[in-house]
Amino acid sequence: MSIKLKYLHWVDTHVDDLTNKKIIVTGCNSGIGFYVAGYLAYKNATVIMACRDLNKAKKAKNELLQQFPHATIHLLQLNLASNESIQNFVSHIIKEYHQIDILIHNAGVYHLKKSWTKEQFETVMATNYLGTYLLNERILPYIKERIVFTTSIAHRWGKINYDDFFSIKKYRHIRVYANSKLALSKYFTYLSLQCPLKIVAAHPGICSTNLLDPQRGGVSKAFARCGNAFLQLFMHSAQKGALSTLIAATDPSLQSGELIGPRGIFHISGYPKKQKLSKKAWMGQQELMNYTKKLFDLKS
Repeated sequence: MSIKLKYLHWVDTHVDDLTNKKIIVTGCNSGIGFYVAGYLAYKNATVIMACRDLNKAKKAKNELLQQFPHATIHLLQLNLASNESIQNFVSHIIKEYHQIDILIHNAGVYHLKKSWTKEQFETVMATNYLGTYLLNERILPYIKERIVFTTSIAHRWGKINYDDFFSIKKYRHIRVYANSKLALSKYFTYLSLQCPLKIVAAHPGICSTNLLDPQRGGVSKAFARCGNAFLQLFMHSAQKGALSTLIAATDPSLQSGELIGPRGIFHISGYPKKQKLSKKAWMGQQELMNYTKKLFDLKS
């Protein structure tokens, strides 16, 4: 999974040196996050790879070090579907690093079958939104500069139903994923208005990643092969998609509330440019925050 030279040349043109910057990237043992971590390591940042599966993360780290022997890369376990894992991660960050310059929320899942976390949250919503929310709230005092949220164009098709927040009555995997990304987008816009840090969002377009991974549960090997083959034929690579997240994390000209995504047709592929989130991402944030806080109060 070596990064192509043409993208490294592009990065050299658009990203300053990141020496002495400590940057967390969640969910980065493959796909978009892997290449984001690679670009950051290439530009001399200290990269903290926060991953659920440490065996896969070690393999990813070794691949990056083969291409960038000078890189400083650390591994920490983080499962966003576990409140205990989130607390352990934050405690370790505080103890070992004291402060982090940039936090990149990249981790996300897509399941075809309904499943539940230990806290009895539906897994997709728990990982893509609730876990990200909890991590962010707990680590926020220790972030110095910027937080990046990885959203998706799928948020446009989401709908927050507080009477069935976890889709217990009617589970449709596509809608559940879209709902989780809409919730995350609302949290991003809320935070961008309330937080003194720079809060930026990125969406990678539609990339040929292993989001459809049978090992994550709910996706058959045949479905994963067909789905990922389709993505590879018609969409852009994860290497290019990761550039949007990289720019969201490093461009000094960006302001809170701004979104970076592909410039191509329908914004599903191409090099990064500024874009706008849908109006629904800017509506009803306070209601979602109140509901989310109540959820965690009930579970505590």
